Amino acid sequence: MDGRRVVPLVTMAALLCGACSTDIFDVNVALASHAYQVDFGSATGTIPTLTCAAGTPSVCDTQQRDAVVATPGPSNVNVDVGCDTTTNRCFAEATARLTYTVDILQDNNFITKVERHSAWVVHSVDLAYTVPTNTLTFAVPQIDVYVGPPGTTTESDAGVVLVDSTMPVAAGTTFVDPPQHLKVASGSPARDFIVNSVESKQPIVFVVVMTPRIEAGAPVPAGSLELDISPTLSLGF
Repeated sequence: MDGRRVVPLVTMAALLCGACSTDIFDVNVALASHAYQVDFGSATGTIPTLTCAAGTPSVCDTQQRDAVVATPGPSNVNVDVGCDTTTNRCFAEATARLTYTVDILQDNNFITKVERHSAWVVHSVDLAYTVPTNTLTFAVPQIDVYVGPPGTTTESDAGVVLVDSTMPVAAGTTFVDPPQHLKVASGSPARDFIVNSVESKQPIVFVVVMTPRIEAGAPVPAGSLELDISPTLSLGF
């Protein structure tokens, strides 16, 4: 081959490569999704319409508690009763709190795509979510999602930060396609925590919390819900 023709070809290749985006070295890693399942049991009936007064919640405690908490639920849910001082009516508050640890070094997809690289940076974080199952007898205004360090058990633990909240979920409503997305805002404490944890190869604990309030006359809290969260990381090498 004529050596005089090699230089222009090499030069042109270098120019073309210089115009290439560094995105060709990026990879999206879809981590294993996790299903957060909440079960309030199979109680029936409605929350009694009772008159109560501030400072004297005994009516709610005795009569309503018998109706609402007649069927013991799983350990990850709780139903409390109280007196609304504005309406002078009893109400119930259903609480569910679930935790799950995401360890990227144990995630098969992460290991497969990243194991050949000794260093990487996180460009973006996406948390998609769906509700494939929902038989709850009450609406959930929002489900709050937090992240925290290993050992986290509640959203009030040290180092735990709020990621975002889901959209309202009506009683019995499900959605899968298209999935919704939690907002992991750039520069937010949640994004910084996730990025730092991933880049330092540390586990992340997700805390999912729902605390809907059910008013007098509404169905007693019952049924189950499944919230699936699917994290996707965009990594650069």
